[in-house]
Amino acid sequence: MTENQPTPPSSSQPKRLLLVDGIPGSGKTTTATRIHDKLAAQGIRTRCLLELEEHHPLLPQNEQYGDLQSAAGAEIFIQQLVNRYSRFVQAQLNGPDEVIIIESVLFQDVISVSHLQGMNLDQLRGLTDSLLQLLAPLNPHLIYYYHTDVEGQWRFICSVRGNEWGPVSFQSDEDFVQAGEVWSRSQAFVRTAVDAWDIPKLVIENTDYQWSAYDAKIDGFLTETLLPAHAGE
Repeated sequence: MTENQPTPPSSSQPKRLLLVDGIPGSGKTTTATRIHDKLAAQGIRTRCLLELEEHHPLLPQNEQYGDLQSAAGAEIFIQQLVNRYSRFVQAQLNGPDEVIIIESVLFQDVISVSHLQGMNLDQLRGLTDSLLQLLAPLNPHLIYYYHTDVEGQWRFICSVRGNEWGPVSFQSDEDFVQAGEVWSRSQAFVRTAVDAWDIPKLVIENTDYQWSAYDAKIDGFLTETLLPAHAGE
């Protein structure tokens, strides 16, 4: 790393970071927005960073991905991300927000995409460990949508959004099969990191799209883990 581990300010008010993540079309944006509105209604100073926010402080530009299959290209990308995350964490520690919500960017847009683009797994594990350590001063919590049928998830979300949106373009049935295969492998890699990360987390195995039931689980998780720090103020 070229930048030091961010240091918490002297204030006794703890920051809380909530990550909402999973593969594309999991319901992350809806979930993050709902939580933001819920916390704001309770008077909790909350910032919500959605994936598509312009000039996102944590989302690499497309050209920064470069050649992730080469060790040198991957190392450049890793260093850029470490610096980017270090700056972000320090800015949040010094900022006014009590809760920061980040949707999609960590596991979907960085770790999964790096896996899909063929980054060496040892380098990718090192990158994952570095980013998780950098986020530690923000007291991270995680809501992670996990899909047992990844191909089915792609078919479902494209039935809602169409076969072409963002970087996605499905032209044949085989495209769905291939997407299911490669995203299943990247999701398995991410799930290993999620399970090993010793933080408060809720893993929702999204098998039947029971959104009301998932919302109830999320609300219980927030009440038990994220909100007690605010209740004592």
